[in-house]
Amino acid sequence: MNLRLFAAALLSLSSPAFAQSAAQPSTGLANDPAIAALVDRIDIPFERFTLDNGLTVIVHTDRKAPVVALSVWYDVGSKDEPDGSTGFAHLFEHLMFNGSENANGDFFTWLQDIGATDTNGTTNPDRTNYFETVPTGALDRALWLESDRMGHLLGAVTQEVLDNQRGVVQNEKRQGDNQPYGLFRYYIFENLTPAGHSYHHSTIGSMADLNAASLDTVQNWFRAHYGPNNAVLVLAGDIDARTARPMVERWFGGIARGPDAVEPRVEIPTLPAPLAREVTDRIATTRLYRMWTIPGWSADDTTDLQVAASVLGGLSSSRLDNALVRGEQLAVSVSASAQAFEDVGLFFVQADLRPGADVALLNRRLDEIVNQFIAERAKRGRDSPYRDVWPVWAA
Repeated sequence: MNLRLFAAALLSLSSPAFAQSAAQPSTGLANDPAIAALVDRIDIPFERFTLDNGLTVIVHTDRKAPVVALSVWYDVGSKDEPDGSTGFAHLFEHLMFNGSENANGDFFTWLQDIGATDTNGTTNPDRTNYFETVPTGALDRALWLESDRMGHLLGAVTQEVLDNQRGVVQNEKRQGDNQPYGLFRYYIFENLTPAGHSYHHSTIGSMADLNAASLDTVQNWFRAHYGPNNAVLVLAGDIDARTARPMVERWFGGIARGPDAVEPRVEIPTLPAPLAREVTDRIATTRLYRMWTIPGWSADDTTDLQVAASVLGGLSSSRLDNALVRGEQLAVSVSASAQAFEDVGLFFVQADLRPGADVALLNRRLDEIVNQFIAERAKRGRDSPYRDVWPVWAA
């Protein structure tokens, strides 16, 4: 099977459909009273307070059920990893489920004992988060558990624990790599960003860096990134800020501040010319990709691009589906998506070749449909008073 992967820098395209500046303010529907009323309807009320040690706490009250959803968000992800330390953020996601100084053993067991549900943690390039939902009466214990792994973890991170969780992470990496198209994740930002860029490496990290991680190195990584001043605690459900504050002060107030986080300066990269890569793997279906870098999630353009992806290939009635799957029957499936991270994002289009179909023809038609979409967007953008918002994409 030929896995054909084509990468280009989206912002290098000249068409205004995709090449708007990330700093350009939105116009049109952003000021529409109907849109403003819709935003008000879905607004989620919350209260916020900050402890003296810098921990930010957000509380949303919802009394429909006697449960509280608790999550802790640490402002550390794989983009913060220097050369030689790739995979550390994800490694610590695992280590922090393996017990703390005052709560030995599996973190999941402690939560199961109090009736917790929806318990897990995730890591991406920008952040690491931990979450669980507990009965209201168990919130005090859940806060203690989260505070203990924030402020009292390292005494429980022994060489044995490190070696065990390192092995778990490496097995997870192997499982991902051996799935169909599993190696694709290494070709995304490694091709779209230059070496040394914060988003250049994958969140799972490299085997070599994980193998080389010493106990001192990983413990110093924790001290540098997991202080209360680099975290946000969110409580949502059968709780209010007045009740939550003394509980949070009790368990988190005594944790010392850590070093202030220094956000890396991240540029949205462009390529000097379109870049093509072809990867061969033992998979029956040839898959074609088109990829571009886009602005991060806070940019005004990001929502437009996400809607554009739905119109182009994110729905069963999308343009790519109608043309390549139903109409010309060159592909068995197509999709388009705009995934935004904090500083940069990825817009990608993919198509799986139908058995017996001509891959060269699918390649050509894929580009033609995308280019037609960009051209129509550019034309309507000049003529429409809403040139920067979703009705133009959907027209």
